[in-house]
Amino acid sequence: MTPGLSFAVDDGVLTISPSDGSDVWEGLPDGMPVHDLRAAPDGRSAFVLLDPPAGGGRVRNLVRITSAAEIVWRGELPETDPTDAFVSLATDAEGVVLASTWSGYRVRLDPDTGRLLSQVFTK
Repeated sequence: MTPGLSFAVDDGVLTISPSDGSDVWEGLPDGMPVHDLRAAPDGRSAFVLLDPPAGGGRVRNLVRITSAAEIVWRGELPETDPTDAFVSLATDAEGVVLASTWSGYRVRLDPDTGRLLSQVFTK
């Protein structure tokens, strides 16, 4: 992370505190509570797993968000289930995004684009 820049979650609310003295941002990205987050390798953004509403259909609820609270990309889901969503988030040593889906896939996403790099069925 950039010195003084932080991303934090408290009771589903995301807080972004920029190091340049600009206003702190607090809220729900896309109107959804935050379930988990990981710092991105660039130090100026984060990968955020949003908690979508139940029964909402297919939801691309894994996003990359900037220090200005702008969504850069939405993670690509496997084309297998019309009601799929992401349920977990991690990153590896190279900064690749690792996530699991409700339908039982473990995926690798490009950290720069959110595009699906690989998928493995785990159920």
